[in-house]
Amino acid sequence: MKNIVKILMLLNLLALWSCKKSFLDKQPLGVLSSATFSSDTTTLGLAVNRLYGSIAWREFRIGQHQYSTKEMCGDDFIVGTNADFSVFQNYSFLADNYMIERYWGRAYENIHYCNVVIDRTPTFAARYSAELYEAQAKYFRAYYNFDLTNVFGDAPLRDHDPVTPAEYNIPKSSHADIIKLVISDLKYAIAHLPTRSQWGTANLGRVTKGTAQGLLAKVYLYDQDYANAKAYAEMVINGGEYSLYNDYRNLFSPDHLYSSENMMPGGLIYNASLPAGRQYAPYLQYQGLPSLGANGAIYPSPNLASNYESGDPRFAATFFTRTDIIPGYNNNQPVVFPSNTDYANKKVIWPFAYWNAGNFNFQSVNPMYLRYADIILIAAEANNELGNTADALKYLEMIRYRARGNKTFAASVLAGENGGAGILPQIITTDKTALRLAIWHERRIELALEFNRWYDLVRYNKVAAANGSSGTGYTENLLKNVYGRTNFNYTKFSHFPIPQTFITSSNGVLTQNSAW
Repeated sequence: MKNIVKILMLLNLLALWSCKKSFLDKQPLGVLSSATFSSDTTTLGLAVNRLYGSIAWREFRIGQHQYSTKEMCGDDFIVGTNADFSVFQNYSFLADNYMIERYWGRAYENIHYCNVVIDRTPTFAARYSAELYEAQAKYFRAYYNFDLTNVFGDAPLRDHDPVTPAEYNIPKSSHADIIKLVISDLKYAIAHLPTRSQWGTANLGRVTKGTAQGLLAKVYLYDQDYANAKAYAEMVINGGEYSLYNDYRNLFSPDHLYSSENMMPGGLIYNASLPAGRQYAPYLQYQGLPSLGANGAIYPSPNLASNYESGDPRFAATFFTRTDIIPGYNNNQPVVFPSNTDYANKKVIWPFAYWNAGNFNFQSVNPMYLRYADIILIAAEANNELGNTADALKYLEMIRYRARGNKTFAASVLAGENGGAGILPQIITTDKTALRLAIWHERRIELALEFNRWYDLVRYNKVAAANGSSGTGYTENLLKNVYGRTNFNYTKFSHFPIPQTFITSSNGVLTQNSAW
């Protein structure tokens, strides 16, 4: 994986696009045709590495895509100095919103990169290499398609490169059909990907058998197929590829970019110098604080902060506060905060020594698209929904045990933590509804600010009514009645609108989501 970073600029030369009008971004010309591939699969390997370049946050404005579609409609962030995110918090965004349009274009461009590999691998005689490349490409195609259907619901399903002009514009496929391809792709990846140890240290950062099993568990969880969610989550847990890192704070450190918990790393961002023409890393662009150079900051919400249990060490690992310092920065003086927040995301704030060229926006932090703690919580939730209470409690305690600093609740009491009251009492309820809410709470705290919250909220509304009421869904009640976002409508805002630009250019082939 470390070698991948060195060749990303070369690989970008393979990604030229024509100006052909199509709502699926652009028709690719001059990119990795079958004539381009050498017989020894060298170029095919470069094309696979390009997929890792796409996920590595090196793409222009990808931070906008992630925050707008996965966080800002929810309750873990508040708008700071970037007013463009306000429309997502007050649900006033329209079908011509530029962030949604850029997400659409980038998603289909990345699916194209996957199809370039997948369409060509059957022609190669070196079957092991070809299947290994195809497995990685199918994993990423599954990841992007799963993401697309979470964002838009029904969407065009591009399962191969367009061959004729008639294929440039295609209608939407159903969520069910998209998920069918996602499952098929992930099962292929599971069958052909090595484990983390089989890849070896030289390939740390590549997706593995366990990565594919974990994403498939998440796919099944989102579709409320709890039996399969349990099965695939427990394959990861019992497989031994991954483990909880022993220190929650240092899990996010630049020193542990490819830890035993990080199942799908975002890739090393900028580890030596500032790339020409870049002012920031897209992952960091909207984080931190204006005084640190953040370009349009957003901040952790007070509501998220208030939901931590007393003494939970994850609070100090997640929230940078007004009294904190950044070692080595500004003579170790407190950082200047704006008036509209008391918090910044500490998961991306590290000592000054980690700032490349002395620039906060070029720390080599590693976003985690999938981590092992998520899989354990999927196993907990699926077991609870299936009535396997003992297993659900066991998995939930694994997360809380690590959060306490790898000790039991009794040990935390004996240690005098939290004034002798101990921290994070062990959950013991056997009531299905109460345990469900405890698991959901744990997901929010454990995975805070990591692009899980909004789509958790979307799926929660389909699982549980608010306070036992059959009339209002859990999320709709939370956003409208608890947070006062009175214009929220679940039917409409649980999915984003298809970008109007692409509807117009489709000449009537593409239709808007019905709620819009």
